[in-house]
Amino acid sequence: MQPVTETQIAALLADSRSSPRRRAHLLLHAGHHDQVQRLLIALQPGTYVRPHQHSQQWEMLTLNRGTLDMLAFDETGALRERHRLTPAAPVIQIPPGTWHGGVVVEPDTVVMEVKPGPYRVNEFAAWAPEENAADAPFLVRWLEEAKTGSAWGNRM
Repeated sequence: MQPVTETQIAALLADSRSSPRRRAHLLLHAGHHDQVQRLLIALQPGTYVRPHQHSQQWEMLTLNRGTLDMLAFDETGALRERHRLTPAAPVIQIPPGTWHGGVVVEPDTVVMEVKPGPYRVNEFAAWAPEENAADAPFLVRWLEEAKTGSAWGNRM
C-alpha cells in the first residue's frame, strides 16, 4: 500500500506556494510507461494552466481540498463551459479531444489527476500564450471572470 500522508500534502502545498509556477505535483505512479497515470497537484491562485487537450486520453480530476474552476473551450478559444469543483461536487471527467484548462479559486487547492498511460505530452492550444509569455498572466485574469461564449483575443 502507498498512503499519501499529511506530511507529504503539507510539503506539496509548501512547494506550490514557493514555486514560480504556483503549483507542484506528487507522482503516484512509477513512471511514464505506467498504464494509469496518477498524481496529486497542489495549486495556488494565479497559476497558469495553459489550455490544452489530450486527443488520445480521457482525464479525470478529483478535488481533495480547495476550489477549482474547470474550463472547456472550442478550438478558437471561446469558453464553452465552466464547472466549479467543490467538496460538494468534487469530480470531473474530461473526454478525449476536449480543450480545457483550470482557474484556481481558493489557495491550497489540491486535485488528483488520473488518465490512461503511457504518458503523452499535452497538446497546447495555439491561441493560448506559452507559460512564460508576457501575456499569460493576462489570460489567467481574463479566465477568472470570463463568461461562457466569450473568447480570448490577446487582451493586454
